[in-house]
Parts: sequence; C-alpha cells; structure tokens
Amino acid sequence: MNKVCLTVAAATMGMASVATSTAAMDPYVENALVDICLSSQSNRVHTFKSTVASYRIDMQLVANNVVCNGEDIGSFAAEAGADRTANYIRSRQEGYVEVRDIAQKLAVSVPQA
Repeated sequence: MNKVCLTVAAATMGMASVATSTAAMDPYVENALVDICLSSQSNRVHTFKSTVASYRIDMQLVANNVVCNGEDIGSFAAEAGADRTANYIRSRQEGYVEVRDIAQKLAVSVPQA
C-alpha cells in the first residue's frame, strides 16, 4: 500500500495548529486522513462520501483543507483519474468556478489545390 503524505490545514479536525506529515499526529486523525485520501482516488462518489461520513467530518472542511501528496484533495482525485469524485469535491470547495466549453469543435475539411 502506498503511504499517502498528508498536510492538514489549520482548524482541520478541530485542531488549532497546522500539522504536517513530519509532525507528530494522533494516529486516529492520521488514519482518517489517509482513508479519506485513498477513497478520493476511487471514482465512486458514494464510497468517498461514506468514508468522510464515517469519521464524522464536514465535507466542506475536507474539500477546503485536506491536502494529499502536496495537492488539494480535488486535484489529487483528478490526477488519479477519479473524475466524478474530483468534480464532487471541487463543487464543495469555496470559490468553486465551473468552466464549460459551450462551443463544439467542428472538423472542417479544406480541399487542397
């Protein structure tokens, strides 16, 4: 199993200080964050939501503060190919902006002379 390096932003999980992967961390909190990062790599939103709920953590807190392998959790999920989970996480982040390409790409063949 790959070890997931975690950095937790201030106030995550009720902690008052910033914790990094090198700082001593409560084993329960560390296991929770590892499980959340690993479940974000699945393309099953239900699996991710139930993992977060099992630790009784607010989804918006996870989306805005959890960092997996140096990336925010939404980017981490997208990089793992879990597009549905990544979109769900990103929709819960503050300042979320969705960009849609509404113009269809048209293949125009130009006759060569």
